[in-house]
Amino acid sequence: MEKNRDHTTSPTGNEEMEAEKFLKPVLQKPPGYREPHAPLETPNTSSRRRPPKHMIPPSFYPEKKRRWSRCRVFCCSCCITVAIVILLLVLTVSVFFLRYSPRLPVVRLASFRVTDFNFSRGKADDGLSQLTAKTTAKLDFRNPNGKLRYYYGDADVAVRVGDGDFETSLESTKVKGFLEKPGNRTVVIVPINVKGQQVDDLTVKRLRAEMKSKKLVVKVTVKTKVGLAVGRRTIVTVGISLSCGGVTLQTLDKQMAKCTITMLKWITLHS
Repeated sequence: MEKNRDHTTSPTGNEEMEAEKFLKPVLQKPPGYREPHAPLETPNTSSRRRPPKHMIPPSFYPEKKRRWSRCRVFCCSCCITVAIVILLLVLTVSVFFLRYSPRLPVVRLASFRVTDFNFSRGKADDGLSQLTAKTTAKLDFRNPNGKLRYYYGDADVAVRVGDGDFETSLESTKVKGFLEKPGNRTVVIVPINVKGQQVDDLTVKRLRAEMKSKKLVVKVTVKTKVGLAVGRRTIVTVGISLSCGGVTLQTLDKQMAKCTITMLKWITLHS
């Protein structure tokens, strides 16, 4: 009886192993783990799938090499070249300004003389008259620079008289160019002769009245090229337009009229 009890109460070895397996937690196999005694399987590339990215550490990914395209290299080279050229240009201009301190030329309309200003009647009932005039304008040029010279090319000079709707354009003329040395002053005489220019009767009356009272407005426009020279070398040449006057004859008898310099058709400077 006792032997039977002991045999029934004591567990066998198999039961103990099963109890231990039941009590121990089941460990999960890590990714890529293979049983040491398991048979090798031939890889099937067609059915093999790439493991998801979250299962592979980032250090296993190969680094992608950055490749510069030819277009990007060309654009960068052009930008660097342009930047270097601009920098050199800024440095050159800065050194030039520090050494020579260039100043704009001073231009004035010194005087305007009218020796002949007559109107003759044209055809009957056409409302037009013919203007005959002889005028002389004096332009005063002054170079305020101590080391730089100004070179003026051949100029086209146009004269207009009157104001508003009664403004009348007289004939234009050409003046030869000249060289102005540092600190020099040059007076340019511009003669204007008008013969047989047609003017309507209302304008004739207005111009006659303003001529007698010396309230006739005079405007002189000069189109030329000016060059800045150091020694015998001309550094730069640019086309300019001078607008002088806009004042009456009475004002010109007392003082000279200022001129405005316009270059590149949109830069306006007051001399």
